[in-house]
Amino acid sequence: MQESDGCQKANVEMTEAKSNDGNSRVLLIDLENCPSQINQLMDNLEQYSYVFVCYAQSGAKIPLDWVLSLTNTVNNDRLKIVKMPNSGKNAADFGITFWAGVFMAQLPLETHFDIVSNDADLDHVVCLIKSQQRSAERISNKKDNSQLNSLTKEPVTQFKYDCLHEYCSHLVKHSKPAKKSTLLNSIKSKFKTNIEPEELIEELVKQGIINLKDDKISYNPQKLNKFVGQ
Repeated sequence: MQESDGCQKANVEMTEAKSNDGNSRVLLIDLENCPSQINQLMDNLEQYSYVFVCYAQSGAKIPLDWVLSLTNTVNNDRLKIVKMPNSGKNAADFGITFWAGVFMAQLPLETHFDIVSNDADLDHVVCLIKSQQRSAERISNKKDNSQLNSLTKEPVTQFKYDCLHEYCSHLVKHSKPAKKSTLLNSIKSKFKTNIEPEELIEELVKQGIINLKDDKISYNPQKLNKFVGQ
């Protein structure tokens, strides 16, 4: 399965995929802002006529079992995954805005657009779509995360959940710190000032992904890989 270049020619051959009510539905996913949404991709493809995923940088991964099915949907022009050529601020937002316009130009007037993002700036895109007598909505996935909250007593914010998911993806691909002090430095380096490292370590412990004894850390590979979605 290939990713699309964000600078490629914007030409999409639309099939006649429609929802149960007979109208096309388009889902645009801000993966940069909502990396955990990738876990819902197969369900999304059942619910929407077309799914568009845009990102600049992301550690999100898909299970190998999905590859064949996703390749078929890509070949049928129902799934489009675009990595922006530059990773500047709001790069994915611009990609979503551009491709929303492409879909609007090629799909019927009654097509509905959903944008999954926690970024309220994309409300401007929703307003623009609606100004053209279209139906659109931004959907925030700041909801209860069953995978996370079922294992913890305290609610976890979506931001913290996304950071936890992103850092677990980082741990899978890189060497794992063996000491708490090293882990703290690794988290600081990864997220700069966006999150409190101690809080992220607490969540790792709550999920059973790491075990902390004194300054030494051990990892549970099964829970780590399960959380990442591999």
